[in-house]
Amino acid sequence: MNKKTISIILAYVGVLTGAGLASGQELMQYFVSFGKPGIFGLIVVGILHIFVGGIILQLGSHFIAESHIDVLEEVSEKFVTKFMDFALLLNCFLMGFVMIAGAGSNLNQQFGLKSWVGSLICTILIIVVGMMDFEKVTKVIGLFTPLILVFTLVGSIHTIVNSNPDFQALDALGKTLKASLPNIYISTINYFGLCMISSISMAFVLGGTRTDSSQARAGGMLGGSLVAILTFLVGITVFLGLNDVIDADIPMQVILNNINPYLGLAMSLVIFGMIFNTAISLFYSAARRLSLTEEKFKRNLIIFTLLGFGLSFMGFKKLMAILYPILGFLGTALILILIVAWFKERDSIKSESKKRDQIEELTRKKLDDDLEFSRKDRQKLDKLAEASIIDDDKIKEAVEEEIEEELEEENNN
Repeated sequence: MNKKTISIILAYVGVLTGAGLASGQELMQYFVSFGKPGIFGLIVVGILHIFVGGIILQLGSHFIAESHIDVLEEVSEKFVTKFMDFALLLNCFLMGFVMIAGAGSNLNQQFGLKSWVGSLICTILIIVVGMMDFEKVTKVIGLFTPLILVFTLVGSIHTIVNSNPDFQALDALGKTLKASLPNIYISTINYFGLCMISSISMAFVLGGTRTDSSQARAGGMLGGSLVAILTFLVGITVFLGLNDVIDADIPMQVILNNINPYLGLAMSLVIFGMIFNTAISLFYSAARRLSLTEEKFKRNLIIFTLLGFGLSFMGFKKLMAILYPILGFLGTALILILIVAWFKERDSIKSESKKRDQIEELTRKKLDDDLEFSRKDRQKLDKLAEASIIDDDKIKEAVEEEIEEELEEENNN
C-alpha cells in the first residue's frame, strides 16, 4: 500500500467524520435518544460503512470520476441522475446552513459568546476565504482532521475507562431526549443516508484518483472500518456521559472539558475549524455548480452564505432535527441506487480491472528505463486503452501519473 492510497483512506475518514460526528450531537439525536437499542444501531451503521465505503470508492475508480455526475450518468436513468444531482446540490445548501449554526453553538458553549456572533465570524470567513485560492485553504484546514481523531479517542478512552455506568438509568435518561424519527431501525438507516449524501461527492473523486478499482474498494472498506470504530466510540462515550452532556449542543466538547479545561478549549477550536472547513466546502461547491462565470460565482457565494447566516438563527439543534432526516432519506435513496448499480456492474468492473492491470504493466515498461518497451508492447497498450470504458487518452494519462508516482517513491526509498 503506497503513500497515495494511505492518504486517500485518511481523506475518506476525514470526509465522513466531519464536524457533526465529532461533536457527538448527531449521534445523540439518532442513537442515544433510543437508549440501549441505540448501541446496536451504532454497530449496524459501522457494518454499512465498511460495505458501502468499498462500493463507493470502487465505482469512483471504475469510472475515473472527477465529480458525482461522472458516476450517476453511467449508472442511472437520466431523470434519476437529474434528481440525485439536485439532491446533492440541495444538501450543500441545507448542510451549509446547519454548519453556520453549529459554529455559533460551538463558540457560545466554550466562550459564552452569543450564538449569532460565532455564526457571523464563520460567515465572514467563508466569504473572505472563498474569494481566495481554495486549494491552498483546504490543505491548511485539512490539518484539523487528524487532530479531531486524536481528541475523539482521548475523550472516548477516558470516559470508558473511568465510567461506572448504571445502564438502566442511562437508558431511561436517553429516552427523555426528543428523537427525530419514530424508531431505531428507521433512525439507523436515515443516519447512514445522511452520512453518505454529505460525503459521496468527495468519495467518488477520491476513488477516481486510483485506476485500480480493487485497490480502491479495499481502501474504502478500510476507511469505512476506521469510521465505524470512531462512530461507535463517540456514540458510546456520549451515552456513558449522558448525565453531563444531555443539554449540550456539542457533547464531546463538554466531555473533553471535564477531563481538562485546556483539552476542552482545544477541542472547541478544532471543531470550529472542522465546521468552517465543511461549511466553506459546501457553499463553495454550490456556488461553483450554479455559476458559469467567476463574477457570478463570487456573487452567488456571498448570497448563499448570507442566506445560510439568516437561517442559522433557527438554532443548531433545531436545524438538525428538521433538516437531517430529510437529507437522510435522500441519501438512503441514493445509496440504494448505487448498490443496485454496483451489483449490475460487477462483471464490467472485473473485466475492466483485468485490462487496467495489463495497461499498468505495459505503462511501467514504458516509463521505467530499466525495462524494455517494444513496438509490440506499444500496439498492445493502444489496443487495451481503446477497449477500456474510459477514453483512450484519459486512461493512459491516469495510469501514467500513478506509475510515475510509484517509481518516484521507489527511487526515494
